[in-house]
Amino acid sequence: MIAALAALFVLLSLCCGIVGLYALSSSRIADVRLRALQAPPPTPAGSDSRPLLRRTPSAIPALRRLLGTSTWAERAALNLDRAHINLRVGEYLMLRILVGILLLALPLLFAGGEVVGLVIAIPMALVGYMLPAFWVALRRRRRLLAIDRQLVEGLTHIASAIRAGFAMLQAIDAAAQRLKPPLSQEFGRLVADVRLGASLEDALLSMGNRIGSYDLDLVVTATLIQRSSGGNLSEILDNVSETIRERDRIRGEVRTLTAQQRFAAWVLSLWPAFLAAIFFLLNPDLMSNLWTETSGIIMLIVAGALQVLGFLTIRRITAIET
Repeated sequence: MIAALAALFVLLSLCCGIVGLYALSSSRIADVRLRALQAPPPTPAGSDSRPLLRRTPSAIPALRRLLGTSTWAERAALNLDRAHINLRVGEYLMLRILVGILLLALPLLFAGGEVVGLVIAIPMALVGYMLPAFWVALRRRRRLLAIDRQLVEGLTHIASAIRAGFAMLQAIDAAAQRLKPPLSQEFGRLVADVRLGASLEDALLSMGNRIGSYDLDLVVTATLIQRSSGGNLSEILDNVSETIRERDRIRGEVRTLTAQQRFAAWVLSLWPAFLAAIFFLLNPDLMSNLWTETSGIIMLIVAGALQVLGFLTIRRITAIET
């Protein structure tokens, strides 16, 4: 037991040291973000012509050297930004590692170094590593849903302000002051980007890429087309609002039609656990073999993995894009 505690202490100390290194190497991340908002220089032929705001700073240099590529780091940074979580990529990675180590150590400590503890510890470590990712994905989906629900109201405010004589940026700023988070936060970031030197087109593209909403992409595309070809912007925004309302109505009908299948996914996933509880009440000595014997533990792990896989498969089938 003492050896296991000492090993756990050493691992946690190493992790804290790595976190400190990441924090030290990323102390100037604010300066990097401010430089990214400056006006881009003329782009030579054949080079990357993406808007500067969409070329967001990737991982901190130490993390990039650790991973050998910035693809995962850029995707993680985008997910954290969409979830509105104020964590750096290095801090997010170390959080996942620490949770995995914690869930790895708990079965080993309670099992006293038995093989059963190791069999349980490995899946729990994988679950612990993925738990922060699930949390970020849940926050991101909730925030995206809240933005989609506020978008029609935000477009109505912007269109009304434009009819009253406001410019586009002033209308967005006025809408940000009237709306509630999270859409007001995104509109506020757009206004701040423009005031720091970015063009309105680049700021709109950056907001669309940052949020990842299909409805907002419609708004950004319609606005960019209007700014390049002309037209009545308030009328265009009203038409986009009507399109979004119609999509919401169709999305509600689809959820109604697939409600039975989604309910079946929950029933089929919870039914085996319900039966196991009944069998345990009827014959606890027989059911206890599932967690006292090595073969029983392996069967539980395999059965749990198959149940989760089946549940996710049904949810994936019923997740119809609208």
